[in-house]
Amino acid sequence: MKKLNNKELKEIIQSGNINLLVGSGSSLPYLPTLNKIEERMNDESEREKAQKDYYKIIRKSKSICDESLETNTSEKKKLATTKANYDDFIGFWSEAISKRSLSIVNKQINLFTTNFDMFIEDACERLNVPYNDGFSGQINAKFSVANFNKIQKYKSLQFDNTSDIPLINIIKLHGSVSWQTKGNELIYSDGSHIGENLEAKSDDDFLKAYKEQLAIINPNAEKHFETVLDTSYAAMLRKFTLELEKENSVLFIVGCSLDDKHIRDLLYGVMRSNPTLVVVYFAFSSYDETADKKEEAKNENLYILAPETGSEQPFDKATSRMRSILFKDSEGISEVEAPKDGEE
Repeated sequence: MKKLNNKELKEIIQSGNINLLVGSGSSLPYLPTLNKIEERMNDESEREKAQKDYYKIIRKSKSICDESLETNTSEKKKLATTKANYDDFIGFWSEAISKRSLSIVNKQINLFTTNFDMFIEDACERLNVPYNDGFSGQINAKFSVANFNKIQKYKSLQFDNTSDIPLINIIKLHGSVSWQTKGNELIYSDGSHIGENLEAKSDDDFLKAYKEQLAIINPNAEKHFETVLDTSYAAMLRKFTLELEKENSVLFIVGCSLDDKHIRDLLYGVMRSNPTLVVVYFAFSSYDETADKKEEAKNENLYILAPETGSEQPFDKATSRMRSILFKDSEGISEVEAPKDGEE
């Protein structure tokens, strides 16, 4: 069985082009995952109910940036727990890229996420971690995928020496609570454009208000044909592919089931075409259904980090595991294994 030991993984993080793919499982326990949401949105009889469920979660996520909106005591505790998990995750990766010793590699991370919530931005703000969310401008900030190609540098006062600023590019593949459409542009919003009166509407009235309020990619099979965000969506998917096609790229996947067909197909394609790409998948449980029933189990450049049999590996434990690999002596820590061709 092919293996990737911790020393090799450290070297990959030190010298590789780092990419992260973060899914809805990372926003637990505060925000529920969207179980079977794509299947429900593809079912015409279930679509409106599924969209309303989606809308409820989107509206709930506004409390991330304004905690006064959450009045339930138990939910406030869940919100605090989830924020702490993201703090640990963002703090770890900020430290990891800051300590990259090779001067020839940049100190940037591309963080791709299917989440629309603001947990990542919130953590970066509170930890004072520089990030790029694709918006430019201060008063009337506007979104463009081209903004992710910018590099920020420090400049010394005395000798004009420059050095890269450790930076996290936050690329939201399915849109964001902070996105609002205005004509043919995406502008920044504090979330106030998302109202609280959609649940009482139905049929055409609901659909019209839903599309007007939410600059979100619907998680259904035809999403890129049904949304005015199709240009940005396609550009972000190209960005995802291009970053993984670079030599010596690595992708860490956490909190993500890979149920999104568009992202999954793109990932499989790059895994087949780029032999230098390393994909490290943090499985939630020892038996992971996505790895069993789908093609990634046959890819030699995929490594599944699963918990011990009978235990689970949620977002916080995945971060702790990576921290132990990178910042502790790798001797005595078990190797990361890749499945054999066709092996479950």
